[in-house]
Amino acid sequence: MDLVTLVTACALSADPRLMHALVWHQSGGEPWALSVPGETVPRVYQSMRDAISEAHAVSPSGNVRVGLAGLSSEPAKVNAAMFLPCRNVALAARQIDRLTDRCKAVPLLRDDPTHCAVAAYRGSWSDPDSKFADAVMASVANGDAPNFDMPRDTGMEFLDVASDASAPPKAASPAPAAPHDDRERGWSSALFPAREPHSITTLNSTIGDGRSADVVRSADLPDATKVTAAGAAEGLFVARSAERRSQ
Repeated sequence: MDLVTLVTACALSADPRLMHALVWHQSGGEPWALSVPGETVPRVYQSMRDAISEAHAVSPSGNVRVGLAGLSSEPAKVNAAMFLPCRNVALAARQIDRLTDRCKAVPLLRDDPTHCAVAAYRGSWSDPDSKFADAVMASVANGDAPNFDMPRDTGMEFLDVASDASAPPKAASPAPAAPHDDRERGWSSALFPAREPHSITTLNSTIGDGRSADVVRSADLPDATKVTAAGAAEGLFVARSAERRSQ
């Protein structure tokens, strides 16, 4: 199964093109990826078991981000259900959908609710990651997120979208809009400063050309692959595993 097929089948509540770009920028399409606070690129493991073990070993300095779409979780609570590729993407799509509705409820954010939602998803509602959102939206506009075959060892669990009882907590429900509340306008302005509408030219400039990536074996994590990325995206992309084939 290739990445586009997976995302299209599993991202039922969000635009598959958006989720494809988000997955590419978050994990590089690596299902056993783990993003740790303070590290600019995700760790990539050879198996789900290794990724779970390393997640539990992370000092609790903040939430880690798990799997293809980077679900947020406390390190000690990371489990296999969060890594299942299809479920991981489906849960992330639902979170993006809820955050989009929340952004639409705030007058100063409703002009670009998708960018707002991606920024809040990758960061938080109080500390959005606008740089990540810029890169994702640029890939959506340019259609430059690559497609490739997923690892064989993931098997049919790609299609496991059963109960998400063990998944990370859902995002908060959208707050009701209060367009005449000066305090809300001040809060939302501080949270997401007013931004001019994106054009494709502006979006193109957020990534640049000539990306390259090298995979570096970690000395203290023998089963992990740490990735160093260069280019204007500054580490948003991770390199593909050596055995993967681009399509």
